[in-house]
Amino acid sequence: MAPVLRLDGRGTFCETQSMAQTLPALIFDLDGTLTDSMPGIVGCLHKVLDAWRIDPRGPLERFVGPPVEEWTTELLPDGSDEARAALARDYRGCYDREGWKNNSVYAGVAEMLAELRERGFPLYVCTSKQQHFAVRILDLFGLSGLFTAIYGDKAEYASHSKEDLLGRLLVEHSLKPANAWMIGDRIFDIRAGRANGVRCLAAAWGYGPPEECAQADAVAVTPAEVLELVSAETPAPNPGGPATLVA
Repeated sequence: MAPVLRLDGRGTFCETQSMAQTLPALIFDLDGTLTDSMPGIVGCLHKVLDAWRIDPRGPLERFVGPPVEEWTTELLPDGSDEARAALARDYRGCYDREGWKNNSVYAGVAEMLAELRERGFPLYVCTSKQQHFAVRILDLFGLSGLFTAIYGDKAEYASHSKEDLLGRLLVEHSLKPANAWMIGDRIFDIRAGRANGVRCLAAAWGYGPPEECAQADAVAVTPAEVLELVSAETPAPNPGGPATLVA
């Protein structure tokens, strides 16, 4: 897009960048932010852990969000790498067969994404879910075309941390951390943003408890509030102070 010419205060023409070039990149989590995937994830966890005769010692909902490799380590603390990999394989097999379809888009999310895209915001997805699952789910709901790129975990990656995945996205798309938002519902999204110098917006309609959302730079209670927050002039990433809340 060509630069825009405008009159400066002295009545002479000067060049400015187009609005599209100054809008921040918006990087969305998937589970608990764009879609409610908990039924499919928890259903497969129940089946697989029952088959393995593993007692999860707590609610399975806590495993929605972090990479699979994290919870296999928690559930098999004395297990070998091979056993943990086999548990992850069984879970992903179940998810591939049935779990991924037990999913729905949160109310207001499709409208939010369409408006942000129409206004020129570059949109991305960064999820701990494996990339082929993320693409399949977004395709199912007709949302894939709204995103510049969809990043998910891959088996061949040396690191399965969200921090490194977000870093990869920023580098490969030449995004400036100071001109981007990480938008997600859990502490893993906030930590990923912090590690990469990216501002964090908590999606409070998702799975994260209030104490996690409070660590973000801003909090949106509903998808409709995201546009106002990312359009506002915002300071540098919050090192841990109180969040801005749109009610």
